[in-house]
Amino acid sequence: MQKQTLCPCESGQALSDCCLPLIENRAAATTAEQLMRSRYTAYVLKNERYLLQSWHPDTRPQQLDLKNDTTQWRKLHIIEGDKNHVSFVAMFDSGRAGDKQHYALSEKSEFIYEPEIQYLKGENVQTMTLTKNMPCPCQSGKKFKRCCEKYFV
Repeated sequence: MQKQTLCPCESGQALSDCCLPLIENRAAATTAEQLMRSRYTAYVLKNERYLLQSWHPDTRPQQLDLKNDTTQWRKLHIIEGDKNHVSFVAMFDSGRAGDKQHYALSEKSEFIYEPEIQYLKGENVQTMTLTKNMPCPCQSGKKFKRCCEKYFV
């Protein structure tokens, strides 16, 4: 039996059953959270086509340069969401040799339905450097070193 790869979006499902059908245009997102998770997975997979396609034309950049992006996405944590918004924290490192720093990006993403759901923009976007003794950005109540630091091994 072949071992299935878990989806990077932290859903607990296999990639092939979770975000991959959306990224490969075999299915469409039906909720803001589902689209946000698939967009995170597309960043992990460096799938620029899907990211631009799922971005509303009014706010979409001309291109993304993911081929040269050294970011290594480590963990996604959804804080809360509703029909049009998803607040999340995504942890990452730069992937550059010699950079031992860990980072967290927090954002409240806004989505619009025209007629399919699309990413519109991010609000309250913050990037922070993670340190061992700070509260974990996943809001577990634990220190980073006792919680999500394990994703950077």
